[in-house]
Amino acid sequence: MRNFSFANKSTLLIVAFWFSINDASARNNVIKYSDNSDLKKINKSEDQKVSEDNHIFQKKLEEEAKNNAELGDFGVIKDVVGEDKVVKKKPDSEEDYIFLNKDIFNEKTKENLRKIIPQIPQIEIKKLKITNRIISDLSLTDHVQNSEAKNEFRDITGALRYYLGIQFNKNFEIYGLAKLARFDNDNDIARRENSNKKGNSRTFENLGINLTELSIKYSKDNSSLIAGKFTTNFGTAWRWNKGIFVHSVAQNYALTEKLGFTAINKYGDLKKTGIYNFSLSLFTNDRKNLDNSLLHNKNSDTKSEAIAGDTRSLSSFTLATDINFEFKEREKLSYHIAYSKLGVNKNSTSVALDRLKKQAGIVFGMNYKFPIEKNLDLETILEYAKIKNINGDSAISNQYFTSNFILKYMSNYSLMIGNSNNKNKNRLGSGDSINVSEINLGYEFNKNAIFDKLTTQIGFYQTLNKTFNKTDKDKALALLIRYYKNF
Repeated sequence: MRNFSFANKSTLLIVAFWFSINDASARNNVIKYSDNSDLKKINKSEDQKVSEDNHIFQKKLEEEAKNNAELGDFGVIKDVVGEDKVVKKKPDSEEDYIFLNKDIFNEKTKENLRKIIPQIPQIEIKKLKITNRIISDLSLTDHVQNSEAKNEFRDITGALRYYLGIQFNKNFEIYGLAKLARFDNDNDIARRENSNKKGNSRTFENLGINLTELSIKYSKDNSSLIAGKFTTNFGTAWRWNKGIFVHSVAQNYALTEKLGFTAINKYGDLKKTGIYNFSLSLFTNDRKNLDNSLLHNKNSDTKSEAIAGDTRSLSSFTLATDINFEFKEREKLSYHIAYSKLGVNKNSTSVALDRLKKQAGIVFGMNYKFPIEKNLDLETILEYAKIKNINGDSAISNQYFTSNFILKYMSNYSLMIGNSNNKNKNRLGSGDSINVSEINLGYEFNKNAIFDKLTTQIGFYQTLNKTFNKTDKDKALALLIRYYKNF
């Protein structure tokens, strides 16, 4: 049976109402100029027709009830939303036949409605698709050696990322990302710095919930437009999460929690010419709309500090290109190139106006996966980023470099060696640098009913913090368990 939407029935009822008014007027004229015997004949004929129509309608309802009993409760609804299809109008189809033979219409009205039905545009009934994804982390770290004894401690942290996708039809989608993670604010950091206690422990400290992304996406052919709160496409090393701690340095230049618009266009073929993704984002920082956190306050710069991107207009932008190749089933190559420029609020900044410039950054990244032998693969991750005019101050700049090498055996076992560093330069004072080196062994469990993916990594990392007259060294043993589930 063809599905007939509420909107179309409403349209038909309106049209029918118009015809009924005309029919009623015609009936009044007939009554005025007819005798009682003619009126009785008309009424008798109509009563017989109504009885026949009711009998047909009842028979159809019984057939529907029998069919729906096989589907269980809400059988008709399941049949409507359970598959993607386009409903095409057919005059005198089964449902039209039932609908048009109800006693609210006379023959003339029914004929007129049957002529109108084919002209009603076809309605697309699309299954509403909702996707959910959870990624949760459990991390245990033992800082076994540090230049300052108070920083030798054990730390247990947890994090959870919840991704929500709602696809209304082939064009419109809604995306959301909420995080449960550790949020250290200025008071938390100051308290730790002032503590001289050795061998202390931190267990699930300062956990808070934050809405990181919430946007609507419109797609048509190879183009998309995103509006809302999102993370701009600047840098990829901080996204990979291949290590336990090494990617934390690259997270410093991630442009997250932005409000605005992103346009995306895609060209090419993955295996022949490569896929080229071009994106342009216009945005401002989300600093007073959806930037709060629950349970624990996250670290947030004051509005008077005017960090880069704080202008309330869409004066900041990111322009990016991603190129992806797939040579063989296990050989893939991708490049990432991006440029960003962030506006600064001149009315709030503490930077001297003669040094005030927009923050600008450029990043180059490469990710290459290739087979060495049948069950042995090697993956390399290289990325360089340079950020000038940090928060509008032309005297300060940062350089980042990340390099990871990952050896995978049988798709389950892995060995990772990685390094990431940041060099901060200040023309008016001393600069500093941070370097993280890591080695870890990992194992990925096969998918089952409980999880779609489960990885474990155990390793060692060392952090070196260098300032003008001091070097702090921290050595730590760490275990990371990461859980993935789609539902």
